[in-house]
Amino acid sequence: MKKGLLWCLSIIMLSIIVSGCSEEHVDNAEKAQVSKEDEKLKNEQKKSEEPNKSLEEKAKKTEVKQNQTKEDNTKESSHKQEDVEQTESTSADTEKEEEKSFTPGTTDRIPVELASTVDGDTAKFIYNDSQESFRFLLIDTPETKHPRIGKQPFGQEASDRTKELLTNANQIEVEFDVGGQQDKYQRYLAYIYVDGEMVNEILVKEGLAKVAYVYPPSTRYLERLESAEATAKEQKLGIWSLGSAFEDDQNTEQSTSSSTNVQSTPESTTETPSAASNSGKESYPNCTALREVYSNGVPSTHPAYDSKHDRDKDNFTCEAS
Repeated sequence: MKKGLLWCLSIIMLSIIVSGCSEEHVDNAEKAQVSKEDEKLKNEQKKSEEPNKSLEEKAKKTEVKQNQTKEDNTKESSHKQEDVEQTESTSADTEKEEEKSFTPGTTDRIPVELASTVDGDTAKFIYNDSQESFRFLLIDTPETKHPRIGKQPFGQEASDRTKELLTNANQIEVEFDVGGQQDKYQRYLAYIYVDGEMVNEILVKEGLAKVAYVYPPSTRYLERLESAEATAKEQKLGIWSLGSAFEDDQNTEQSTSSSTNVQSTPESTTETPSAASNSGKESYPNCTALREVYSNGVPSTHPAYDSKHDRDKDNFTCEAS
């Protein structure tokens, strides 16, 4: 009886032990499975992280390249801007240099500054950095300061008008013709412009000057001035309101049809006088030839006096204006 009881107890104890071992074995197996799954997850996570790291690295590299490209573009743009500025500066310097360089005899208008006015057809300008006298081409205004004939009608009006035009101008320019630039008094011969308008023409239009001292080839605007003069005559403006006063007397010096032998400036002619065979008088074809011998003209008592050259009928012919 006792033996049977012990056997049963032994079997029961063995079952408990076996059951305990089996549960421990199951726990260990589960732990191993969990560990494997964790390892697998970690591996998968690592694999998924690697592409992300690669993308991040590529993104960083791309950003670096873009920044470098921007810097390069900025530098290149800066260099281009510097080149443009340098080119513009060089161009501006060239233009300034060209502005200082004018070709005589062309239609170049050369900027000058007013120094002072003298009378209706003469003024002094700052030209080539020095003060120079300028005589207005192709016109003559009545005298205001002549040492012999004094002040002529409309002389003061012409002088005042020229002063008004020049002093009120924002820009004054001079234009030379194709002939000599200076007369024998070292005055420059030119067309004068105030804010784009020719003073020579304005004076003629207003009857304060007449067409005169025509010396080919410096006749660029002769027809234009003669047209203005014709209009002033028709309207009897200024000097043309007085009839004979300061009127053109068909002086051969002024006639363009008979001036083919006249040079660009009075002093350049080479004509010589021819004495009349029996009268003892000296004969000259025009005032240009006469001034070659008598630079200031001659009075009526002189052998070279010729009434046809005495434009203003003051008994003195070919006087200097």
